[in-house]
Amino acid sequence: MRIVYLTLALGLFFSFSACKKEVNPTTGGNPVDPVDPREVYLDNEHENKVRDSIWYYYKVLSLWESYVPPRNINDIEKAGYIRNEYTKYYETGEDVLDYLMDLTKAPGTESTKNYDWYSFLDRAGEVSGEIQDAVATSYGMYVFYLQTETSGNNAYLYVRMVDKNSPAYKAGIRRGDMILGINGDTKIDYDSQAAQNFRGINTYLSSQSMKVRFAKPDGTITEKDIASVQYKMDPVMDSRVFDRDGKKVGYLAFSSFVNVLEAKNGMKATFDGIFSDFESKGINELIVDLRYNGGGAVVTAEYLADRIVPTSADKDLMYKYEVNDLLKSWDWLEEGEGFAPVYFNKTGALNLSRVYFLVTNSTASASELLINSLTPHMQVYMVGTNSVNNQNQVVGNNTYGKPVGFFGLPIVDDDIELYVTSFKTLNKKGEGDYFNGLEPNAHVWEFSDFRDFGDDEEPMIASALNHIQNGTFATVASRVAIASNGRITTKRPKAVSVLQENRLNNGMYKFLKKDLRK
Repeated sequence: MRIVYLTLALGLFFSFSACKKEVNPTTGGNPVDPVDPREVYLDNEHENKVRDSIWYYYKVLSLWESYVPPRNINDIEKAGYIRNEYTKYYETGEDVLDYLMDLTKAPGTESTKNYDWYSFLDRAGEVSGEIQDAVATSYGMYVFYLQTETSGNNAYLYVRMVDKNSPAYKAGIRRGDMILGINGDTKIDYDSQAAQNFRGINTYLSSQSMKVRFAKPDGTITEKDIASVQYKMDPVMDSRVFDRDGKKVGYLAFSSFVNVLEAKNGMKATFDGIFSDFESKGINELIVDLRYNGGGAVVTAEYLADRIVPTSADKDLMYKYEVNDLLKSWDWLEEGEGFAPVYFNKTGALNLSRVYFLVTNSTASASELLINSLTPHMQVYMVGTNSVNNQNQVVGNNTYGKPVGFFGLPIVDDDIELYVTSFKTLNKKGEGDYFNGLEPNAHVWEFSDFRDFGDDEEPMIASALNHIQNGTFATVASRVAIASNGRITTKRPKAVSVLQENRLNNGMYKFLKKDLRK
């Protein structure tokens, strides 16, 4: 495998040389916002190296490499070329990355996400810490504005998910709780905060500590002090077995694909225990709740696919990778290499013929990889959610739509990792262009009955259970609730604004065993 061109030889690469310009750094050949060529940024040598490294690796690794200058990739090996030609016009590494990502917007992509709006620079090591070690630093609660039947045109702040072991969880805050006030400020409703562009609420949520006053669904009001501290994540929100007319239905809800190969995070042992319980109880149906799961490690998606897929698919193709032509020429896709095709290795005693996934437009990346990989091998059903658009029309939401992923590459020093969108995944049928999301089989109003994960009357869970029992996704409650003449748009509780997503949202991370810089 040719990997010598990723060596960099930093001392040489970051030296200067005079070169004739071949590509205008303000345009790159595409109509993006130009930089000011009259101003250069060379005073901070550390940041100079960060910017240069980003351009270099983006050109080599990006799935959209052909959109990125220089046209002759060998030019980036010339001493000082990248800095003299491009990066000196940008103040920060983030500025360089934003520019490069803009270049991938090919003509005709306005109606699709088929370009790079995913790559990012991690200066704090948060991604590796959370996905590899299952360690996070935050309050551990995710809030949003919900417009209910009693709130009129306003909307109030509710909790839609809480990380186990987090400060918020230990304070007793749970999904479905209403936030009444923060630090004595009760004007945290949507209208009050929108008038100040949500500065107040965002300041509270990003602070180191706060006093939260919240109401339980039964009306009980509590006030607690919580601090944003480091905690050990437990992404499993619920697992149980439902008994429906003699059928045993397994249910698993989890919020992120924490790496199952990292022994110290305990994730594999947790999943092993859950599936052993499913097997011992003889489940013959399975519901996997990925509604807020924004992704994580692809190896965890592979582990779960091996657990869920029927035995008939053992050793069959799970998925394959697509990379740019340069990496393909280096044999990155060949057997035995890091991006070789992945095959099922059936694990456990479950032999299901179908599986149900609960999804929203926050379901992304590794979650979508799991769903898409199973689709050619078994019956896959998805229950999604409804929302209301700006025209007050009901819209059925797809999943997020991210069939591409990346791996972390330390640049300049080990404290900074660059994640360049480098690969796309395709299932056995060659399907993988779901940039506009995967389309569910049915849609429900998630908050028409705001219940916790694992509650069999929660609308999404109830819809899947109803299909298992009766062959229809519509429950009796949902049929009664549907109003005629489209008036459902104004009579259903609906999310108005999500202030916080899962921190790992929209991630499909591959952790390589090789150091690409050596």
